[in-house]
Amino acid sequence: MIGELNDIIGSVRQALDSEAVIELTRQLVIVPSHTVEGEIEAAGVLERFLLAAGIETRRQEVADIGVNVLASLPGDHQKEGLLFNGHLDTVPPSSAMTHPPFAAVIEGGCMWGRGTADMKAGLAAMACALAAVRAANVPLRRPLTLAAVASEERGNLGTAALIAAGIQAAWAVIGEATGFDLVTAHKGVDRYRVSVEGRAAHESMPERGVNAIIDAAHIISSLHNDLWPRAAKVTHPRLGCATYNIGTIQGGTSRNTIPDRCVFQLSKRWLPGDTPDAIQSEIEAAIARARPIGRVVVSREPEFDRIPHPPLDIPSDHPLVVVLSDCIRSVLGRPPALLSWGAFTDGALLQHAGIATTICGPGDVSLAHADNEHIPLADIVRASEVYAVMAAVTCGAHGLHNVSMSR
Repeated sequence: MIGELNDIIGSVRQALDSEAVIELTRQLVIVPSHTVEGEIEAAGVLERFLLAAGIETRRQEVADIGVNVLASLPGDHQKEGLLFNGHLDTVPPSSAMTHPPFAAVIEGGCMWGRGTADMKAGLAAMACALAAVRAANVPLRRPLTLAAVASEERGNLGTAALIAAGIQAAWAVIGEATGFDLVTAHKGVDRYRVSVEGRAAHESMPERGVNAIIDAAHIISSLHNDLWPRAAKVTHPRLGCATYNIGTIQGGTSRNTIPDRCVFQLSKRWLPGDTPDAIQSEIEAAIARARPIGRVVVSREPEFDRIPHPPLDIPSDHPLVVVLSDCIRSVLGRPPALLSWGAFTDGALLQHAGIATTICGPGDVSLAHADNEHIPLADIVRASEVYAVMAAVTCGAHGLHNVSMSR
């Protein structure tokens, strides 16, 4: 069996087209997909590539804000399969980018532009891995699926829709930029809007009003001295402690009016064992201890109320981690490090839905959203090889069908 598996891996690697994966990455990068219209255009680019490779695709509408693109290679057993997941959207470009954001300039052995690292190279590599598996006529015992999802940067809406529609898989790989290491844990996110109510008055008669901005400032100072230290007392062996942040504040209507309202946004990066309801309760309790003058309303941001954003936490000895580590070692000649991240990914949503998930992709995450976003061309090619080997090993009829994917 080992010999047959090695032959299949060899045939899949031989079927890969290094020029095709670089070209598909370029075609995706030149599409400005920080808008819904751009996401849909990028979806079309991916669909045309897959159809040309003989792989059928289907679209899934995502709440009138974009589309997911799904492509599958069927296996003998339809339930326990491997899912590749990558997002079509990007954050907007900044005005200070070192290269034109949508030109996909190739310079110094790298491709430059918005989305190169986050994460169009990973998505292109996954699509090319599917094409190579099909071209090599690999007999599949388990299905292999690619989900190119919408609106990850705007609240993880595409993967949430994927889960709501009942996506079937046992294992999943998210193609975010990890430098081919495996991210097996990251914190969850919960976000709130805190509205502080005051009473308006002319600024010459402040005694007639209640200054909501001053009240909010007192509350914020109290939260910083109360919630922050409390969060620091609870730690996770891989993720450290939870953290709070106040990201925005708005208040007042004019400079000569006592402001009757101030709103600030509060978020928590939370650990396994915590819950959104517990987080909201601790925020409300801390605000009560601050003894605000006016009425204060704490409400969860709508997208976080609709879609929980829990932590990702998969054991280092999980079969998914062990098998994918072996696959990476076989291609790169070195084992991947097992990492913890501060950033949130779609992987946590998939794990919460019962699909064991890890994060692995080409590129440097520190370049994601950055003015100098780029990725080495060699990494794009290696990513397609890594994903193709993962697919052959986990889904091939001569691969790991004796290894349970249900843990």
